[in-house]
Amino acid sequence: MTELNFEVMDEEVKDYARKQTYIFKQKFNAIFEKIRPDIKPYVYQKKVKSVELTGTAQCFVTVENGKNNLIVNGKEIYSTSGIIVWIKPEKEGDRIALFETSGSDEGILRVFSKDKQIYTEKGFVHDIIYFYDRFYLIREKRDENISSTSGSSNGIYLEDKYLFGKNIASGMGLSGEAYGDKIIIHAGNNISTELYIGEIGNPTTWKLFKKYKSQVKILDYENEILYTLRFEGNGILTVGEKEYPLDEPAEDAVRVKEGFLAVHMRDAKSIPVLYSSDCKKIKEFPFATYKGLIAMASDKKRANLVMGDFGTTFNIYSYSEGQIEQIEKNEVSKFNASEDWVNVNGKNVHYFFLQANRETRNTLVYGYGGFNISLLPSYNNLFAYLLNNGVNVVICNLPGGGEYGEEWHKLGMRENKINVYESFQAVIKKLKKEGKRVICYGVSNGGLLSSYTLTQIPEYIEGAVIGNPVIDLMRFHRLLAGQYWVSEYGNPDDENDAIFLKKYSSYEQLKPGKYPPSLTYSRMSDDRVHPAHALKFYDKLISYGNEAYLMIGEGGHLGSGLEDTVDETAFIASFIEYVFSKDSNM
Repeated sequence: MTELNFEVMDEEVKDYARKQTYIFKQKFNAIFEKIRPDIKPYVYQKKVKSVELTGTAQCFVTVENGKNNLIVNGKEIYSTSGIIVWIKPEKEGDRIALFETSGSDEGILRVFSKDKQIYTEKGFVHDIIYFYDRFYLIREKRDENISSTSGSSNGIYLEDKYLFGKNIASGMGLSGEAYGDKIIIHAGNNISTELYIGEIGNPTTWKLFKKYKSQVKILDYENEILYTLRFEGNGILTVGEKEYPLDEPAEDAVRVKEGFLAVHMRDAKSIPVLYSSDCKKIKEFPFATYKGLIAMASDKKRANLVMGDFGTTFNIYSYSEGQIEQIEKNEVSKFNASEDWVNVNGKNVHYFFLQANRETRNTLVYGYGGFNISLLPSYNNLFAYLLNNGVNVVICNLPGGGEYGEEWHKLGMRENKINVYESFQAVIKKLKKEGKRVICYGVSNGGLLSSYTLTQIPEYIEGAVIGNPVIDLMRFHRLLAGQYWVSEYGNPDDENDAIFLKKYSSYEQLKPGKYPPSLTYSRMSDDRVHPAHALKFYDKLISYGNEAYLMIGEGGHLGSGLEDTVDETAFIASFIEYVFSKDSNM
């Protein structure tokens, strides 16, 4: 193994990463040059990333012609070659903020008023809270060593004055909203929430209001009544102290004139449902094809929903007066999508099977399985290309996600993480039994999944793609944003947690032996998941004499520019084509 400290990312480490990337790109350049022109149109398709709605502003973030665009009431007010991560309009006013990055978590906050930019700030800014003619900012400090007892690295500031956050536990994120002369502050992680309330202009009055052992989304606060969606069981809608448990898992909800518009998940497919103010079901809005929620917003009267599906980058629906109407869509391809299940330890694990445009055994199997994140039908640049070029795609809805409610999430957390791995492996083994040739793929937390799969069942896969991965679970909490994941994975500094963490840390489980070809990729400016995870795993693989490849780009965890995305996608597709071409009968 190379005697480098990959965690410091000094010039020696960067030179190593660039050299190994050069070796990979040189080997695959001929395939890359052939398929890059075919992949570019998939990446450059128009997409809608987010939506916000107030009484005066309808806001969309779109991606088109290589740009991220902020569209307000049909007018483009800002366009950038970077990535717009979030937007937030003032509920009763004309200000709107956006946070833009080059793909990393650090970026630039821009605040507009009447289409004119009135404020900018560089850093880690997570939220803005408007009040009167001023605003608070929620900033994060990444340059401090945050321990489990030192408090949150998030804080609420008025200009440069720190106002709130020192008593919030490490690993808890902050957000907030003004409701008239009141402020509600949300402190939470993936398993718990604290709500604070007080006078908007007087931080000394901001006191703990509610504590929950679950994630909570604030839907509204009106006439001193708090409306929330609580992610317990299938989800609980609350109106003040009244609680209304839902019958099916809820992905999201908003207030509308009739009561609530919720989006449920039915075997990982989105179904909007209208409820009365006392949460009696009024009607469902089923779709003819599989759809997945991208974003939704309301002004408490009307609502906008952005939905995706496997061949359509977006469908925009408008809700009003008990009706949903499609107002725009961008269909790229039509794919034959079916669904199936595999039983694992008495639990049915659902997956989508997307049939390629021609009969083939070659199949890419994708999973995530964590952080209550649901894999719903959506458009993916790489998948769309592969499906139109003779590779099936399977998308697994694993424990750890939110597709079947909070209990499904807990089934894949901490000491239960093994359920995620066993479920993913069960799908792969089922496909292999059916004669498929499999490459496993995952990104971020999914990179942990695909790297672990490589170490455990190498005989069942032809190869592995491991993207922006978390891999070393004995060190993750000491790197960049890792402190926020302790509630999901466990704490390596706790001797009891360390026992199970070591068992499912891909880095620890990688032993001398023969593994199928793998591509591990990360990005040099990833300030969320440290590139050291990818570098250490790759370096260990090649030290055992395996065919392994490394690709380190220049963007961040959230991505990079459109042309860089085309290149990255084309190189991943090149590796997949190479693996499936080896001894292939197709």
